[in-house]
Amino acid sequence: MAGPILVVDDDNFFRQLASDMLSRKGYLVVPAANAAQALEAATHETFDIVITDLVMPELDGFGLTTKLRERDPEQEVILVTQRTDVKGSAMALSAGVAVVLAKPVDESDLLLAVERAMERVQLRRERSKLQTENLEFARYQNLHQRCLELLSQPDLEWLQERVAAELAAVCDAQSAALWIADDRGHLILRAYRGLLDKQFLAERMSPDGPLGNRLREAMPWIARDERSPVLYVPFVIGGEIMGLAQLSDPVAGDFRSEHVRYAKILGDSAAVGVKNGRRMLALQRLGLRDRDTAAYNLSYFTDYASKEIYKARRYGRTFSLLTFSVDNLPLVRMRLGVPDAKLAVRGIIKAFGRIVRDSDVIAKASEQEFYLLLPETDFFGAMMFVRRALDAVRAEPEAQEVESRLPLALVGGASTFPKDGEDFDELVHRCRRRMDERRCSLQRKLMLDTLPFWDEVDLLLGNASSPKLPVEESAEPSRRGKVSDVLFDELQSEIARELMRDPSSRGLLYVGGPEIRADLPIAQGLESASPEMASRIYLLGRRGDLDSHPALTPVFLEGDERMARHEFILWMSETASYALIQRRGLGATWGFHSSDTAVVDGLITRLQVEYDLQPY
Repeated sequence: MAGPILVVDDDNFFRQLASDMLSRKGYLVVPAANAAQALEAATHETFDIVITDLVMPELDGFGLTTKLRERDPEQEVILVTQRTDVKGSAMALSAGVAVVLAKPVDESDLLLAVERAMERVQLRRERSKLQTENLEFARYQNLHQRCLELLSQPDLEWLQERVAAELAAVCDAQSAALWIADDRGHLILRAYRGLLDKQFLAERMSPDGPLGNRLREAMPWIARDERSPVLYVPFVIGGEIMGLAQLSDPVAGDFRSEHVRYAKILGDSAAVGVKNGRRMLALQRLGLRDRDTAAYNLSYFTDYASKEIYKARRYGRTFSLLTFSVDNLPLVRMRLGVPDAKLAVRGIIKAFGRIVRDSDVIAKASEQEFYLLLPETDFFGAMMFVRRALDAVRAEPEAQEVESRLPLALVGGASTFPKDGEDFDELVHRCRRRMDERRCSLQRKLMLDTLPFWDEVDLLLGNASSPKLPVEESAEPSRRGKVSDVLFDELQSEIARELMRDPSSRGLLYVGGPEIRADLPIAQGLESASPEMASRIYLLGRRGDLDSHPALTPVFLEGDERMARHEFILWMSETASYALIQRRGLGATWGFHSSDTAVVDGLITRLQVEYDLQPY
């Protein structure tokens, strides 16, 4: 259908004449008395053809044509003039005029010029439509190619990264975050990119409630906040929620309807890809597990660790690697037989399996060595896990059955990325070094694990006539003997300064003595500490003049004579382990102090059991 025609002439007679000629042929005509009116009309409406006189006041036909073609370079213009010179016609054509007609204008000439101009307009429209259709076809072809790539790769780790990147690309978003459903249906943050700050992203989301209902509709939606519009893309297949993508910071400032369409197509393919990836992962796990223990084999674990290292580097995350060894398993096999050796290994793996998270991975590296990978776990968390793992093994019935006849020499070590290394071999090497340190530790040499807290204290403190401690040069230093009267206070002050320097560092500190007082150096040093301090600090003793403190937790122990005779500091953090136990006497203070991590950990464990204290 032809569009309107704008007729511009300061001569009312010609303006009316031309309008009548065109109207009789069914054209819609809009008259304008001068260039200013014409430009105003062109601001509000698009004209297929403009018929203008050359000579007009203020702005002539050439000037009007120039301004119109600045807005639309393909604007059809027919110029009417009384000038018939060649120079004028050449100027008109150079200005972009399609046809020049001389006044008085013959009706047939005008209609022919308009008809041909309309043909050119229609041809341009059809060309533009074809270009748009071809462009849209190319976009969908590209989009479906992206979908095929997502469906062709069953590697779930690769898929998570690729889906976030592809959605951001097709929706012109600068930022993207991706949550994938775990085996329990919870949405776990797996990838993010662009301008997003991880601390503002939920690590885990429940698909229950309004969010789950919205996701099951399987349609992307746009939410708007003060900062930026956000496009949410659910991944749903057969009513099962597979994931959710969040796209933000659109390049153009907002998301358009085509972005929602593209996101829907890509999101549906991503849902299928995620489901296929989970199936493939399940099959891999079945084929890569040890038959006796169901732990993964070393090949799978190494590959998984490599991917975890890549993610940790990219997103600035941390994770921990743990190694455990049953040092006397060959002896168990020789004395008790192969079935009991296998029973012990199964019991150990079962014990580990009871305390790990869904994201943790257990592998059997050899007959007597096991690896665990703990994502998003710092070194302090890894040390706490080693303790829990050893306790879990002692409580496991299958392991107990073997230990009743021959104790298992199970030792563990931990390392953390990137603190202890940035590749798998470095981390394993660091774990083994820490296992060696535990093998050389007093904790193992004196078999302290089975002693109650105060019996262990008495053994470690000894007295002046006690034999020397069996310490090797390669072990962490442990000493007993006379100590300075001010060591207990100085050590508290130093720990307080360290905690104030880095309040975000995790640690565990127990300070025990006859009385919990406000003038203890640890209490004074942490007076201005935030209640949000990451380390947990406990004071043990009978009630004194300290009832509450922003950073300390008092544990009142009334009538405990052993506590009244001793003072101790047990300190374990990501960077240090230290124990000081002392008895004050007439003229001298007798003490034991050690930086042996296994000894410090053992003392803390026994103390928690002795006084029913909550583990970290």
